[in-house]
Amino acid sequence: MVVRKGLTTEEVYQKIKEMIYCNQLAPGQKLIYNDLAKRLGVSMTPVVQALNRMENSSLVKYMPNKGYFVGEITESEVEQLFHAREALEIYIVPSVIANLNATSLDEIQQAFSTHREAYDSRHNRGLILLDAKFHLKIAAFARNQVIYKMLKDIYEQLYLKYPQQYISDDRAKQVVAEHRIILKALRKKDVAEAVEAIREHVKGGMSHVIRGLKPYTPFDL
Repeated sequence: MVVRKGLTTEEVYQKIKEMIYCNQLAPGQKLIYNDLAKRLGVSMTPVVQALNRMENSSLVKYMPNKGYFVGEITESEVEQLFHAREALEIYIVPSVIANLNATSLDEIQQAFSTHREAYDSRHNRGLILLDAKFHLKIAAFARNQVIYKMLKDIYEQLYLKYPQQYISDDRAKQVVAEHRIILKALRKKDVAEAVEAIREHVKGGMSHVIRGLKPYTPFDL
């Protein structure tokens, strides 16, 4: 094994997250220190340090005498994450709208267009990440770094732990439509309309994710 000198724990942390996002590491999979070290070309020390950090972020789970496993999202966790997301995104709407100008609206429009184009090309693997980037672009204009970081952590847990193959085409299409409604409300600088649009969007997202976690039967609607 060729060890890459100077590769930091932060870099290893980001690379392991990327491996999870790209499905190179599956939800529930046991993480082997030696295997990760060889794949990344590093010693085991930064791998262990990165996994410790990921455990603190609930991205991996540590089981005594068994080791680390890639995190699997539960229905209860989905509800908690989406409820927290809804509360935070709705709370910052007045601040976001107060700070909007032509330039910031163009940036949000660009984030919307990038997500829509990914849907049009059926690039499903990137849809969750681009969905998060759209919402985080909006959140950035609240000028509240604490809330922004909290939302970023929430989205990270959702797009790293939720199996992307469960994204239905119907829901992906609906997300684009709901994003358009949110953007329209922001352009009008209508706080009440934006709040309602975000609330309905988050509610729909939570319902879809929860349905995706349930075992499929021929009678599922």
